Amino acid sequence: MIKIQPPKIYTKKKDLPSGVVVVEYYKEALRELFFINNPKFKKEIPKSEFALKKFLKNNNVDEVWIYFPWRNIAVHTVSEDNYFKLRTARNKNIITEKEQKSYRESVVGIIGMSIGSASLSSLVATGGPKNLKIADFDTIEISNLNRMHATLLDVGKNKCIVAAQRAWELDPFANIEPWQEEIKTTTAKNFIIGKPKLNVLVDAMDTLDTKVRARIICRKNKIPVVMATSNGDSAIIDVERFDLEPNREFFHGSIGEINEESLKKLSARNNYQQWLKMATKIVDPKILSKCMRISVKQIGKTIAGVPQIGTTVNLSAAAVSYVVRKITSGQEMPSGRYLVDLEEKLTHK
Repeated sequence: MIKIQPPKIYTKKKDLPSGVVVVEYYKEALRELFFINNPKFKKEIPKSEFALKKFLKNNNVDEVWIYFPWRNIAVHTVSEDNYFKLRTARNKNIITEKEQKSYRESVVGIIGMSIGSASLSSLVATGGPKNLKIADFDTIEISNLNRMHATLLDVGKNKCIVAAQRAWELDPFANIEPWQEEIKTTTAKNFIIGKPKLNVLVDAMDTLDTKVRARIICRKNKIPVVMATSNGDSAIIDVERFDLEPNREFFHGSIGEINEESLKKLSARNNYQQWLKMATKIVDPKILSKCMRISVKQIGKTIAGVPQIGTTVNLSAAAVSYVVRKITSGQEMPSGRYLVDLEEKLTHK
C-alpha cells in the first residue's frame, strides 16, 4: 500500500520545502474576490478599476501557500473561506447558501472508482462534502481510460490515489480518506460508520456480496445509499433512503432478503454466472437498453467485462452529485429508481 500525502497548507512562504516551484495567484484571486463581493462593478470600466485598486491596496485577505507534494508545486492564493467563496460563486442561486453549507458539511463515502471517480469529481466541483472517504484496491489499466477520470500517465497507479489527488487539486482543503484496500466484511463497517460516520454512501462497486453487506450496515445505521449503473448511453440511479425507511428492502425488493450462505455465492470470482444472474435481477433486464441486452449475453464470450462508456459515467456522476446534494441539504429526494435516458430525451421523433 502506497502512503499518500494530502496537500499541505502554509501561511508563510519561507516554510515551504526547498526546491518547490511556486505558482502566484494571490493577486488574481483578490481581483476575482473584489468583483464577486461587488457585483455592481463591471470589469474593464474606469470606475471599477479605481475601486479595485483601492481594494487591492487596503485589503486584509489572508494568504496561503498550498503545497502539492506529488507535483512539487505550491500555489500562492487566498485562504480557505475566500477560496471556497470564489470556487462556488457561480453556484448561486442554483444552490442556495443554506443548501451549500449543508452539502459542504456532509460526510460522503464512495466505493468503486470508475463511476466513483467521476462522482467524486462532480461532488467536489459543486462545492460538496469537505469530508470524503473513497475506496478501491485496484490499479488503473489502459482499458479503464474510456471512462475513469485519469490519463495514460496514471496507468499502474492505485485508482484511489489518482482520484484523491485530482480532487485535492480542485479542493485542497478537503479531508479525503483514500482506502486502497478491498472493502470486505471486516472493513465495510469501519468505512461506513467509523469516524467520521457517513451521511451518504455512494455505491459504485462491482462486488455483489459487498453491495449487500454495505446495505445491511447502512440500513441498521439509517444511512442512505445512492447507486449508479451504466445502461448503454443512459444511466440508472437507485436511491435507498434507509435514513427515512429503516425497514426498506434492499434494491427495492428485487432480490428479497439474503442469508449468509447466499452472500458467499455472490462473488464474481467464485461463480461468474451466479453473479451475472443476480446482477441482472437487481438491474431488471426490462429497462436495459438494446445494446446492453445484447452485450450482457456476450460477457465472458466475446466481451471481457460489463460495457461502460465515459459519457454515461459522467452523466451518472452528475445525477449522483445532484441526489447527494438533495439528501444532505434536507430537500425532497424519495427512494426509488430513476432513469436518466439520453437515447429517449435526445432522439428526435
